[in-house]
Amino acid sequence: MAQRTNTDSKLLPKQRLIPVFAANKNLDQAVMTLALAKAAAARGETVLMLDCQNGALMKAAGIIYNKTLTDVFFRGAKMEDVKYVTANEHFTVAAAGRMNLDVLLGSLAALSLDYDWVFVGTQAGCTPAHIRLAGAADTSLLCYGSEKDQFMRAYWMIEAMRRRHPEFDPLLMSFGQRQNANESALMLIETVKEFLGAPPPYIGHGTDPWIAPKALINMIEMAQLKKAA
Repeated sequence: MAQRTNTDSKLLPKQRLIPVFAANKNLDQAVMTLALAKAAAARGETVLMLDCQNGALMKAAGIIYNKTLTDVFFRGAKMEDVKYVTANEHFTVAAAGRMNLDVLLGSLAALSLDYDWVFVGTQAGCTPAHIRLAGAADTSLLCYGSEKDQFMRAYWMIEAMRRRHPEFDPLLMSFGQRQNANESALMLIETVKEFLGAPPPYIGHGTDPWIAPKALINMIEMAQLKKAA
């Protein structure tokens, strides 16, 4: 549940900002983002999941919507009109629509103030907006493909992120062929260790049934460490 302050009895949101990045296209990161949000809401904590994947998250959540954050920013819609509450009253979803991530970045900090968790599902790739979001986040999840040398795209993303934010340390999660997961994770970790320093932690494969609750616990621990630093 939300934390209490020493000065009053009001419950304050924990305000964790968690982007979900994807190094490769055609991964199942939308399903994983939804699983993380559901796991957080099941704890009784408030969740806002932001769809910056052209509706992929809304579709995964089974939500039919007709207004997005684009309507708020450019068409005068009210913020409450673009927030869709799921079957769990603690879990709210909103879609960015056609608005680019770099435009949305300035509002993410304000949006996160009202929730325990804000999960941002981003499009695959690494743009300046992704890098800025990584710097603002409490922690993040970086998804990558386990086939062949697809893990190198995750390495290049980490390299680009650390050029701007040297302490960038996402949780790593593989997708794709399960039989290649451990080998590709080891190669990614060893490559990062050799060229970039301390490697991020690998927490498992996206199809593992227990992976979302485990990732959530790791995110809580890493967010606490960042705030304590």
